[in-house]
Order: sequence, then structure tokens, then C-alpha cells
Amino acid sequence: MKEKEELKLPEEISPVKINAPRDLVILSIPKMGKGTILGHFTTKYNGIVLDLEKGGYEYIPARKLSTYTSHETSRWDSYLNYVSYRNLLLKNKGKYDYLIVDGLTDLDDLSEIGGTLMYMDSVQGKKFNRNDRGERLSFDDPEWKSVLSLGEGYGYRHTRQWFIDQIEFFKQIAPYRIYAAHVADKYIKDAGKEEVVGSEIAITGKLKTIFASKVTALAKMVADGSQRYLNFDVKNDSIVAGSRAPYLKGRILISEMGDDDNLETYWENIYK
Repeated sequence: MKEKEELKLPEEISPVKINAPRDLVILSIPKMGKGTILGHFTTKYNGIVLDLEKGGYEYIPARKLSTYTSHETSRWDSYLNYVSYRNLLLKNKGKYDYLIVDGLTDLDDLSEIGGTLMYMDSVQGKKFNRNDRGERLSFDDPEWKSVLSLGEGYGYRHTRQWFIDQIEFFKQIAPYRIYAAHVADKYIKDAGKEEVVGSEIAITGKLKTIFASKVTALAKMVADGSQRYLNFDVKNDSIVAGSRAPYLKGRILISEMGDDDNLETYWENIYK
């Protein structure tokens, strides 16, 4: 048997092996064209959109999997479709270089269902959403309750854990991930009054800070006429922007609409 090589402390400086962001979060207000720009990404790169928003990519050409297969699709069916698509992507991990998840706000919504089912499978929740015979209630049962109905905010730990588990699954599916999300105003209280001090990811409570700490880069999409930029500047929006990749700073042009209504994207400015 070959002897195990002795571990040694490093003497040299390790070179940087990757520059492109492993996890990029793009935030914007609605109707900024974010979906169109991300859909166009899949026509230029080996990527796929996991579309979690009802009607989100209905009019957008893209390589995509949509959890809302029609406008009649229920929230529960969207959750089941999501789990099926996620598992299919896991079985085919590495098929795509880029996984685009649109959007985080919708994934946060699904976490209420996923977190509830997770709690029901735990020792503490073995009696939760069961009838008198110990049988599990279905989601459409009028007696079915969300884990968020538990007192003192206890249920949020389960929805947060389910959400973070999905992020870990996504890391297995593709080497690069792009997340889209809506932006929300960030408030602080001063002398009893709430004041807007910036922007943040439109997801629940502590989850926005936990998630932001796990990604490489966050940018806010901003408009300038027919052009769209990704703004990595952290001066005014400290929680919503920033990057560990040194070249992702300031405002970077990502798309431009021509006079003939043809969209030109500049993803090479991000993924060099």
C-alpha cells in the first residue's frame, strides 16, 4: 500500500485560478428587462434558466425550465415541478456551465412549503399536519398549516434551512450560478421613525444577510436610456452590491437595445 504523503505547510503564495464569479446575484425593480437579458444569455452560453415566476419567461426565448407550466398551475404544483426539475438537473450535473435561477423571491416563497414538509419529517414535527389517525394532511386540506404558524418565529429556521439547502444543490448542478431577484428598500429606525437608507434583496428576514454572505458578487441593474448596467458600487447600497472578483467594480455595461429593437448583450464584460 502506498504511504500517505506527509502534509506540509505552504511556503509559496497560491496564484488565483479563477476570476469569473461563481455566484452572481442581479437585482432590479420589475420591468427592467432582466429576464430578457438573462434569456439572451442562454443563446450565447451553455446555460439554462430555472424559471420560478408565473409567466416570467412566457414571452422570452431562452433555454428554460418553468415551474409554472401554465397560468392554471397552482403554487403546490409549482413546488412539485421545482423539485422534479431540481432532481433532474442534479442527475445531469455538469451538463450546463451556467444555472440561472429566476428568482430568489419566488424560491423564498417556495421555502414556506419546503420548510413545512421538512419540519413534518423531523422528530419535533411528527404530529404536525396529521389527522387523528396520524395520517399526513395534503396541502389542499383546510386543516393544513404552514410551519410559519409556529409561535415566536420558530418556523423561520426551517424555511431558511430549506432555502440554503437549495443553494447547495445549485452548486452541484453547474460550476457557475446566476441568481435574479427583486430589490427592496432597506429601512432603519431613527428616533422611532423609519428611514430608507439603501436597497436589499427582497427575501425574508435574516435570510437576505445569510445568502449575501455566500455569493461572489451582487449587482443592482440600473437603466440609462436604452442601456442597462450592472452596478457593483457599494457606496450607497452596502447590502445589495459588491464583489470578491477584483475586476467587477463600478458600473459595467450589460446590454443595449438597438434602433431596430434588437438586443445586444455584453456578458463578456462579466464572464471574461
